[in-house]
Amino acid sequence: MKVRFSLTIAAALLVITACGGSGGGSRDRSSNPGPESNPPPLAADEVRVTEGVYKGTIEGELRIFRGLRYAAPPVGQLRFKAPEPPPSFAGTADATQFGSNCFQPANPDPVGEEDCLFLNIWSHNDANTRPVLVFLHGGGGGGIGGDLATSEGSLLARNGDLIVVTLNRRMSILGGLALTELVQESPRSTAGNYQIRDVMAALAWLRSNVAEFNGDPDHIMLVGESAGGGLVCHILAAPDAAGLISAAVIQSGGCGFRTRLDDTIAIDTPFDTALNIHRPVVAAAGCEGAADVPQCLRDLSAEAIHAAGAAAAAAAGRGGIWGPIVDGVVVTSDPHTALKNEVAGNIPIIVGSTADEGGGGFAGAPPADDAEYRARLNGIFGSPRDDQVYALYPPAEFSSLEETWVTFWGDWIFNCVAEELARSASANAPAYLYLFSRGFSSGSRAGQGAVHAIDVPFLFETYDIFGHTPDADDEALTDAMQHAWAGLAAEPTVAPPFLPSGSSSWPAFDPDNIQFVNFDSPVTTETVHREGRCASFREIIPF
Repeated sequence: MKVRFSLTIAAALLVITACGGSGGGSRDRSSNPGPESNPPPLAADEVRVTEGVYKGTIEGELRIFRGLRYAAPPVGQLRFKAPEPPPSFAGTADATQFGSNCFQPANPDPVGEEDCLFLNIWSHNDANTRPVLVFLHGGGGGGIGGDLATSEGSLLARNGDLIVVTLNRRMSILGGLALTELVQESPRSTAGNYQIRDVMAALAWLRSNVAEFNGDPDHIMLVGESAGGGLVCHILAAPDAAGLISAAVIQSGGCGFRTRLDDTIAIDTPFDTALNIHRPVVAAAGCEGAADVPQCLRDLSAEAIHAAGAAAAAAAGRGGIWGPIVDGVVVTSDPHTALKNEVAGNIPIIVGSTADEGGGGFAGAPPADDAEYRARLNGIFGSPRDDQVYALYPPAEFSSLEETWVTFWGDWIFNCVAEELARSASANAPAYLYLFSRGFSSGSRAGQGAVHAIDVPFLFETYDIFGHTPDADDEALTDAMQHAWAGLAAEPTVAPPFLPSGSSSWPAFDPDNIQFVNFDSPVTTETVHREGRCASFREIIPF
């Protein structure tokens, strides 16, 4: 029987945010001399990293370190710049509390701090070397970060036999602003993508230091859900990521919305487009005409920058303008092309989505009638694609117009994107496609189905955050997920198991003979993904 932790936090804050055997080889935890020439021996709850000594906690068989700096505070002159290495320090720093979450939108006022580039590590209180799983949270605001209770790493670390890491990254305008003046001052002639560069800085810090936590620096798997999954996609399109990770998992990562832009179906924001849609920030901030626009922006409060960013988003007529940018430097192409070209290396991936991505209100209000449904499709795709999509998702084949809309929306944004990512990745490295189809039978999400982000509490065993009491089928599903994720982390060249016994392995994606794992009760392999609609979708909307 597993020991289950009781975790508490407001569930509403978390909904739209969220193996491999241990090797031998003991390691002297005081082997890194750090800033001291003759360092004293370390206690079991201490660790010496490049910058100094941190003191964490011993919780059962785990050593847990919270609030470790992986980069310098991105404040003052470092605002809107690539992350810098963290400063060294004397003495012993406290690592028992999470660091501040990053400054981000919230209702009614922004929350968080700019000094926020921290990570958290759940390691084991023994000398065995283990693979590392780095998890990127979903969502874009409301008070989220690496301290989310849904991704509390204790049970995944213990039952997956892993080192688990969560982290914060810059968000919203502070994580993505691109302006011509910022390009001009940049040593690499680029701007934006700070959130991607933050994650790569964290990965580089881990590669240098995770051995001190008995993590294997050659087995670091990057996992992201929702917005975090989208970052994983674009890190796979980043040349600087080569050598930083050995495997990746993309959970409901839309990896760029497919939208209609002047009759062109675009997956990512081109650099020139980002420079144009971000430009209103300068005037809104009162910096137009300033002798030094970047300095003018750096002299403002974070609240004033946020307000200017909100004005720019309003001028663009949409939110989400601060996401990944194909700048040709940090991100060199869309993720699909990058996977085909192995930009970040030959990286095996697990990729998938939930069966009811648009459920629970995530897809917004359904169309009022058939005419509104057709009008929405026309606004997204234009003619004649709108009629082709309507024929693929006709209301007559669904129980209601709401079900029609939710099914279409989930496939458009997540499900078919996951299938296409698997197709692109399979050209060079193994790719493993899944569909997560189980919902909660109790608690605040009961009866909503396999909605967006529900796979996170199953992976981390944090069901109680939503008031759900797991049954034996839920626990079996969690076992399957944990063994699969941990299996790929431990042995990237071997098909991951999806049953605790290891008797079943995951068939790699084959474009000519699609097989995928359906995480349901029971866990099965199947051959018809999303009723076959994604194959038709890709003919209508080419990637």
